[in-house]
Amino acid sequence: MTIPLLATLAATLSLYISPADSCRNRLELSAVPEEALLFAELAARQGGDGPILYARVLELAGRFEEAATAYGIALGGAEDGATRSWLADRRAGSIRLDTLILLTASVTNAGDEPLSGLELAMPLPRPHPPYQDLRILYGPFREEGDKLVCRPDPVPPGCTVEVPLMIHVVQEPFTFRPLSMPPGGPAIEDISELASRIGYPDIFSGPGPCLDMAVEFRDRAAAAGLEARVEGGLVRQGDSLVFHAWNILLEGIPGLPVDPLMHRTDSLRSIGHCPCDVIPLWDLGASGGHELSVSRPGSCEGVSIGLSAAFSAMDRDNVLFRLLEAAPDGFLPFFTRMGGFRREGPE
Repeated sequence: MTIPLLATLAATLSLYISPADSCRNRLELSAVPEEALLFAELAARQGGDGPILYARVLELAGRFEEAATAYGIALGGAEDGATRSWLADRRAGSIRLDTLILLTASVTNAGDEPLSGLELAMPLPRPHPPYQDLRILYGPFREEGDKLVCRPDPVPPGCTVEVPLMIHVVQEPFTFRPLSMPPGGPAIEDISELASRIGYPDIFSGPGPCLDMAVEFRDRAAAAGLEARVEGGLVRQGDSLVFHAWNILLEGIPGLPVDPLMHRTDSLRSIGHCPCDVIPLWDLGASGGHELSVSRPGSCEGVSIGLSAAFSAMDRDNVLFRLLEAAPDGFLPFFTRMGGFRREGPE
């Protein structure tokens, strides 16, 4: 009796890549074994789910260019809509990113009196070398320490003011594997165990559980003598961008990402994996976990704020983009004078 190749592959991968928890030991975290790649390649030739498994293993191994090709081939044969969306996102995560992102902060006056003395603040977006570089192109925000601050004109009753911030992001898919902690540093197994202890909260402070889980990981890591911070950024879902939070280690392997939420379902990708569909932007710990905050003298009653993110529709080859790229720092005040604010509501 012969054993089907996919069954053999599944048995082989179970030693290294388990759907429930793929990084219980250091071997599994350090690198994807060559045996898994070879079996996955053979399985891909038999069709079925083989091409998807092969693309996935290539991505986990950090062979992103090959992974993007394999995801594209699998996408061409996929019929289910959800599978096609997932494959498209994984392919995007394996391809170099060079894009403009527009962050739009909004403040609404739901009260009966004009709002004056408002101060909007967000964490300062910063690059993440060696795999990501970013530059702020324009917006009425001003850099003040580790924050960007904007002080808009008074907002009349019933009006909403929108404040844009455009950034240029260039990012390469990257992996920290093979993971080897320096002598005396925290063990990878300990980091995995810490992430495994983070439960899914019954209620959460934001629109999703990721921030609360990242804060809990940071606190548990500190109790274990391991310094970590809460990182914030964006995750691509098709043509949309959603806000997300995870953790960054500050010792052992500085900059190593750990995602407690993803660890529940795909732990091999949750540690040391930096695909281009995850776009890190800022240190959320420095802002108390808030991507945007507002303050003013007196009460903030009747004030509501929001922050959205989207890919800019601006053509990167047009004249305006080239002017923005070449503009000195003094362009930001100039942009403000041009009318960087947008107001909606009654005149």
